[in-house]
Amino acid sequence: MEILFDLSIIFIFGLLIGQVLKKVKLPEVMGYLIAGIVIGPYVLKLVTADSLNGMELFSTIALSFVSFLIGAEFKWNYVKRLGKKPFIIGLTCSLFTMLSVTSCLYLAGSTLSFALIMGAIAAATAPVAIMMIVKEYKSRGELTDTMLSVIAIDDVISVIIFGFTIVIAQYLESGSATLEGIMQPFSEIGISLIMGIVLGLFLGVTAKLFKTRNNIICMILVTVFTAILIADYAKISSLLMCMITGMVFVNAYNRNFTDKVLDVMDDISSPLMIIFFVISGASLDFKVLPEVGVIGIIFILARAFGKVFGAYLGATVGKSSSNVKKYLGPTLLSETGIAIGLALLAKEVLPNYGEILIAITIASSFIFDMIGPFLVKISLKKAGEIK
Repeated sequence: MEILFDLSIIFIFGLLIGQVLKKVKLPEVMGYLIAGIVIGPYVLKLVTADSLNGMELFSTIALSFVSFLIGAEFKWNYVKRLGKKPFIIGLTCSLFTMLSVTSCLYLAGSTLSFALIMGAIAAATAPVAIMMIVKEYKSRGELTDTMLSVIAIDDVISVIIFGFTIVIAQYLESGSATLEGIMQPFSEIGISLIMGIVLGLFLGVTAKLFKTRNNIICMILVTVFTAILIADYAKISSLLMCMITGMVFVNAYNRNFTDKVLDVMDDISSPLMIIFFVISGASLDFKVLPEVGVIGIIFILARAFGKVFGAYLGATVGKSSSNVKKYLGPTLLSETGIAIGLALLAKEVLPNYGEILIAITIASSFIFDMIGPFLVKISLKKAGEIK
C-alpha cells in the first residue's frame, strides 16, 4: 500500500508546484522536477529511495508513451513538406555533439574510450520535456514540426552511434571486439522496425474493432505494454519501437480516426508525465555532484555547444528558415530518459567507468531538464509559434 501513498504525494506536490510555476509564466514541467527534489529522499524524505526504485516501471511506461506520440508527429504529409531538412539537421547535430564532447573530454585528460562513450550519450535528446511544452502551450509551426522530426531522427541516430561506440570502446579497453557487438545496433533497429510496424497496424485494427473510448484506452495500453515486454525480452530500448509504432499508426489510417485515438492517448499520458518528472527530480542524489567535478562541467558545456551549433550548422546546410537556424538548437538540450538508459548500458559493458558515467549523466540530465523546458518555451515564443 506504500506505493499508493507515494503516488498520492507525487501528484499533490507535482500539481501544486507545477501550478505555482505556471502562474509565474514558467513551464509546469520545471515544477514537477522541483516537486521531486522537495519530496525526495534527500530533502523532506516523503518518498524513499527504495520507493523510487520500485517505480522505475512508471518511468519506462511514460517514456514509451511519449516516444509513441513523438512518432505520431512524424506524419508523411509534413515530412514531404519539410523534405530532407530534418534528416540533415538530425544527423549533423548528433555527430557534431558527439565530436564536441569527445574531443573536449579527451583533451581534458580522459581516456579515449571514456570520451567516446560520453560523446555517444551526449548525442541523445530526451523527447519528454519537449513534448510537454508543445502540449502545454499548443505550439504549432515550422520550428515545432522541425523540432519534433529532428528528435525522432536524432534518437535513431543516437542508438546507432552508441552501438558502434561501445564496440570501439571495448576494443580500446581489451584489444578485441565481437561480431555480436558490431551487429547489435542493426539488430535493435531491425527488431524495433518489424515490431513497430506490427504493433502500429495492430492498434489501428483493434481500435476500429472496439470503438468506444474505454475500449480504445485498453488497446492503447495493450500496444504500449506489449512493446515494453518485447523490448525487455530482446534486451533493447522500448523507445525506438514505440516511436516506430506511432509513426506507422498515424500514417496507415485516416486522420479523423488517428486524431481520436491520439486524443485518448494524450489523456493517458498526462498523469504519467507528472510521475516521470517528479521521480526524476526525486532521484537526484546531491552527493554525486562533487564527483562530477571539472569533467562534468566540460561535458555539460561541450554538449550544449554541440547541440546548439550542430543544429545551426545542419539547418544552414539544409537551407532551413532563419527561425529554425536561430532557435532550434536551444530546444534540443533536454537529456533525461534515453541518455540515462544508455549510461546504464555502458556501465554494464565498461564497469570501470560505471560510477562516473552515471554521476555525470544524472547531474547533467537534471541541469539540462531544469533549463531545457524554459529554453524550449522561449525559443518557440520568439519564433512566433506560442501565442
